[in-house]
Amino acid sequence: MRRSAWRRCRCSVWPKVLLTAIAAGCGGSDAAVEPDGPSLSQLSLFPEKQVALVGEQLTLSVTARDLAGNVVPTVAPVFTTANATVVGIEPSGRIVARGAGTATVLARAGGKLAEATVYVGSPTYDLAALGAPRVATADYIDLAKIERISRFRSTVGHSYTDGSESCRSMKHYFQPRLTLDWTTVDVFSPVEGTVIVVRQDGAWGKQILIRTRLVPFVTVALFHVNPDAHVVPLAWLNAGDHVGRHASQSTMSDIAISIGPKEGGRLISYFDAMTDAVFQRYQGRGVASRSALIVTQAERDADPVPCVGESQFTVFGSLPNWVVLN
Repeated sequence: MRRSAWRRCRCSVWPKVLLTAIAAGCGGSDAAVEPDGPSLSQLSLFPEKQVALVGEQLTLSVTARDLAGNVVPTVAPVFTTANATVVGIEPSGRIVARGAGTATVLARAGGKLAEATVYVGSPTYDLAALGAPRVATADYIDLAKIERISRFRSTVGHSYTDGSESCRSMKHYFQPRLTLDWTTVDVFSPVEGTVIVVRQDGAWGKQILIRTRLVPFVTVALFHVNPDAHVVPLAWLNAGDHVGRHASQSTMSDIAISIGPKEGGRLISYFDAMTDAVFQRYQGRGVASRSALIVTQAERDADPVPCVGESQFTVFGSLPNWVVLN
């Protein structure tokens, strides 16, 4: 493409390029076209890695620095993709996840090249056929400081369901030892993946949602965390990375695993989602089996408890709610 043609179709620039990108030649071609502009000393993309679902529009932001090291707020790079069947750049400039797989997105400007890796997964998962996905390859909490754990479908806390069941807690509470300052309990990412949400969690700390690389349709929710500074939306976490510390002595730490959205998806036990290597840590604390930490749907249905929405339980049923660690 001639430079004059580039000038005619070049889109406006922003302080940072968010969500949309300039397609090569503004026509969606994957041919590399060097945009006008001053020479740069640095060009970078955030995030450098991310997990997406087929059909989603991707978010990328660009930071550029001139030869003196100053941030250049008006750089609009040309974006291309190394695998257009997985990630495509539409004529409008949108970067879209097209198919399952891994792709590299490239950005060119001022003589510099930046890239980001995108892991795209299916927006469905057949739980009945495939079983619970073992996505948790690290433990999420400092287990040495934990005294007991609530069972999946217990009546601890408040009702937390996916809509397919009602009046039960379909997550796990981890109660630290009573002799400890609970705000010293470290929290980690149990999975490799992308932080998709960081939001206020009631009166205590933040709720953090992580989309997993191994099965992108699976989301991990960590509750009541005082997060580290690097834990922001679109940040990449490796399994075992430090996320923060538990937020308060007034509430327990809890974790939930959802296949798909919480409402309309399926909540599964954290213990069904962890690898054998992670579960061995719990066996070392006296937990005989994964099932010891799970109340089955049939058991809970046979021992129903009343609730209104996600309110606190006032009746606790006859089934054991806790597993005490040795």
